[in-house]
Amino acid sequence: MNKKTRLLFGVSIIVVLLGYMGYMQLTADSSQFEVSGALAAKDTIGDKPITVNGTLVSGTDKWDPATKTLTFKMTDGFATMDVVYIGDKPNMPAEAVSIQTIVTGQFNKNEFQAFRMLTKCPSTYEGNNLVDTSNAASQ
Repeated sequence: MNKKTRLLFGVSIIVVLLGYMGYMQLTADSSQFEVSGALAAKDTIGDKPITVNGTLVSGTDKWDPATKTLTFKMTDGFATMDVVYIGDKPNMPAEAVSIQTIVTGQFNKNEFQAFRMLTKCPSTYEGNNLVDTSNAASQ
């Protein structure tokens, strides 16, 4: 193979890989929604798994340890949806008022069935016990 053929071959491989990575990025980003967006796109999504961001509606969570099923309502401030999650119970402090929730799953009629769930409680991360080390490093 001469230099020109090798260069053309190398460039074509790079172009194909970049195109594939771009396609994968576009398809991955299109499956993330807020609650209202997920409900609006519910009929067009079909059986495709999606990720939905929102906040757990306080007082709506019910845990059944026998079946490892958590049911709750989730909102983004504009719309609310019912969620059923089956799996290990996530860390959710009882005193928390606003629990940010990310669920992955799919719709089954008017209910979202999640197979993955992440929670983040803002009160856990408040700055009460944090130490500012920015000045200590500069001294």
